[in-house]
Amino acid sequence: MRILLDVMGGDLPPQELIRGGIAAARNQSIDIAFAGDARTIEATLAEAGERSGERFSIVPSTDVISMDDPPVRAIREKKGSSLVVGLAALHRGEVDGFVSPGNTGAVVVGSIFTLGRIAAIPRPGLLAVLPTLRGPNLLVVDVGANTDCSPSHLAAFALMGATYAREILRIEHPRVGLLNIGTEETKGNRITQEAFALLRTSALDFAGNVEPHHLLTDRPVDVVVCDGFIGNVFLKSIEGGISAVTSLLKRSIIQNAFAKVGALLLKRAFSDVRQVLSYERHGGAPLLGVNGTVVIAHGRSDAVAIESAVDVARRQVEARLVERFGRGMQGWARDGG
Repeated sequence: MRILLDVMGGDLPPQELIRGGIAAARNQSIDIAFAGDARTIEATLAEAGERSGERFSIVPSTDVISMDDPPVRAIREKKGSSLVVGLAALHRGEVDGFVSPGNTGAVVVGSIFTLGRIAAIPRPGLLAVLPTLRGPNLLVVDVGANTDCSPSHLAAFALMGATYAREILRIEHPRVGLLNIGTEETKGNRITQEAFALLRTSALDFAGNVEPHHLLTDRPVDVVVCDGFIGNVFLKSIEGGISAVTSLLKRSIIQNAFAKVGALLLKRAFSDVRQVLSYERHGGAPLLGVNGTVVIAHGRSDAVAIESAVDVARRQVEARLVERFGRGMQGWARDGG
């Protein structure tokens, strides 16, 4: 298996991302292709005692898509970028999966333009994996690929999320919930109400509407469905809340002598909580619904996070998830959704 890593689009230097790819190859027994500046990749490989060859290969690029670039224009105008040449290599079958910490919109647009959508899937969905206080991790689809969705889009997200939960997380009968402002069937706008009706009559184990403040504590479902605008706001609200609580704790500890003593005693507990909440443990966000394995890592990903994102791509390839989506959506289309 060979996974391609885009090393030019993240917030951290390419060398940091390359080190993550090297670690992934060593620890996961896979081959890694690096898309980016060839000299930088060669030099970083040499520093790690490696060289390009059978285990590590290089897909050279001549341009970079930045986080600020408009996605559609960037894909059309920067043909030599690491993101574009990397997706092209995946389309040609030279690699089995693609990982990038770059511009999310550009990865989504580039994947649709280059790979296309799986038949019968109207829109791809970006999946996030969130830790919870009870049970396995929680899956949320969509968290940023689509800002405007129809009820049928949300229904397709539900099917893809349930398939991911079953094949990757090994949850035999995943329960699906629709993110809403209340649990009653009549809550929400027209789109969520129509999506509720679609999901209720589907073959999925639909639990109804779920509210955001219950998800990480009570974990009422395995998969949460929403449009990309709501999902992205939800995700960033969680990140901001965790950051705010951490900052408040630090400030309180600094200002209080007794709190400093308590902090020393609870140092191990704080470390455990930090590990549970850290995005590095959960890898990247799979882009579900495109005709290829694509994982979008966090823009701030370091070597540890990149290794984890590569592992997410590896597990998808091993599970033949793209093929399973294709078969599942064909059945979905025959049954009328």
